[in-house]
Amino acid sequence: MQTPLIAGREFDERDRGSARVAIVNQKFAARFFPGRNPVGQYLSATVTKPPSDLQIVGVAHDTLNGNLRAAPRPTVYVSYFQQQSNVGSLEIRAAGGISQIASAVRKELQPSFPNTPVEVRPLTEQMERTLIQERLMASLAGGFGVLGLLLACVGLYGLLAYSVVRRTKEIGIRMALGARQSGVVWMVSRHALRLVGWGIALGLPVAWALSRSVQSMLFGLTAMDPRIIATAVFLLGAAGMVAAWLPAHRAARVDPMTALRHE
Repeated sequence: MQTPLIAGREFDERDRGSARVAIVNQKFAARFFPGRNPVGQYLSATVTKPPSDLQIVGVAHDTLNGNLRAAPRPTVYVSYFQQQSNVGSLEIRAAGGISQIASAVRKELQPSFPNTPVEVRPLTEQMERTLIQERLMASLAGGFGVLGLLLACVGLYGLLAYSVVRRTKEIGIRMALGARQSGVVWMVSRHALRLVGWGIALGLPVAWALSRSVQSMLFGLTAMDPRIIATAVFLLGAAGMVAAWLPAHRAARVDPMTALRHE
């Protein structure tokens, strides 16, 4: 599993006999042996059958061995040969296709366990199964986010289009007095930028206030991650400019004489 050893030693041939030893993780050492070296100390654990006193021979790095969403827990590792159990799992590091590996593993283990099915699953599949809830929530949140962005674009487009219609006569007068098309486009786009700016300025504090309610549903990032916030602001600004592009260019193509006759 490539879990690094912090102190002490790993299990070896000496642990096949009557020696009762254990390896603990950093969380266990910090809780039960604060400020001391746990190597050489003893603990009483029920992880062995029957329960016995175990001597700590090593300290391993903390790992997420139960739940990817929970913090590492105090953990005690014992040698397989110290347990009297017929239930367990075998972790194998191999290279190649999963079908070939599964066939080789079953061929090797099935004769020793004729009445027990040998199931082979890659670690990536096991991790994905534990993240089904997160993937579902991410898909739903992403879908609602895209829908909200589209509604914002439609609303901004409608508002700007209505504004252009109302200002048709003003735009015609400006163009009749020598205003350039680029100036008209900038005038409409500036209005869109102002609306988007106000939306971002009002939305960021609200997002920060509501971030705590969604923090428990996030995995691997924080609710107010600067990169995520910057990406959201950029997408909202880009969507606003796209929504403003058509009304702006429509306003720039207004014929001055037609605009002056506009009621």
